[in-house]
Amino acid sequence: MKPNIAIIGAGLAGLTLARELAEHAHITLFEKARGLGGRMSTRRNDTHQWDHGAQFFTARTPAFQAMLAPFIDNGTVAEWQPNITTLSPNKAPFKRPWFEPHYVATPAMNRLLKDMAEGLDVRLQTRAAALVQQQEQWQLLDENEQLLGEYDWVISSAPLPQTQELLPAELLGNRLDAYQMLPCYALLLAVDDAALPVWDAASVNDSPVRWVAFNHRLPGRNHQAGAVVVHTTPEWSTTHLEDDQEQVKQQLIDTFCTLTGVSADAITQAQLHRWRYALSAEVEAPEAGFVLNPHHRLAACGDWCLGGRVEAAFTSARQLAEALQRQL
Repeated sequence: MKPNIAIIGAGLAGLTLARELAEHAHITLFEKARGLGGRMSTRRNDTHQWDHGAQFFTARTPAFQAMLAPFIDNGTVAEWQPNITTLSPNKAPFKRPWFEPHYVATPAMNRLLKDMAEGLDVRLQTRAAALVQQQEQWQLLDENEQLLGEYDWVISSAPLPQTQELLPAELLGNRLDAYQMLPCYALLLAVDDAALPVWDAASVNDSPVRWVAFNHRLPGRNHQAGAVVVHTTPEWSTTHLEDDQEQVKQQLIDTFCTLTGVSADAITQAQLHRWRYALSAEVEAPEAGFVLNPHHRLAACGDWCLGGRVEAAFTSARQLAEALQRQL
């Protein structure tokens, strides 16, 4: 009889794990958000859309390249070849070449996740909040202590802090303590396209801002002009994480205008998103790309295990799936 497995989180790691284990187990994914994506999610309103988390991804391993191949063939994933520059306060910008392919999902980053989720049992807007051990199984409860189901295995692909809250530390040997995540702000702007520079994206030095992208210039997004995404450094974000959010937003708008030369009058909309758990810290984490306790049937995976890149989420989940297939 196939085991029942609950996977917490329906981002790239959770969906990869579910697809890899689908032939070996009955899988249910629980996602607290309204939609798929995690940090590959997309925000929309009536006039614009912003990929406010991951802006692109690379594919450096044969396994990730093979997974992406059919999505590239059907147009879900496209190579992005931007005109990219480097910005610094009080310094002239200079062109920044890329030496490997960079990819985006079209027409939004979360499209890849939607395609990956086809045929899977995904429960959206469902927060897994607690575990209760009942003999050989785990009862999974929501925030209202209502039973979500009984499972042979519970695996978290959620960001590290949520994983730490859900999985009992004493059963994982405190192995989650070896990892750390850092915050990031995303400033989402609607700007008159005629006021924007000719480049498509910029890496930024010596500033609270580390990245600027004209999101509407990514493949498949040309119909939504003037969508700008600004990301901050983890250091600045950590210092200002609990500051008044309107003040943070205004400071970042001022910084964006100074860096790019765009007039504030050209900005027609501005939103701020606070990613509390955006980036993996540089820590001496264990070599394994996942955390596993086969005796208690608990595990965790995610990009935070392997450095925070999009491909890291896939690799962590795939490595865990290989280990689990030997257990199931």
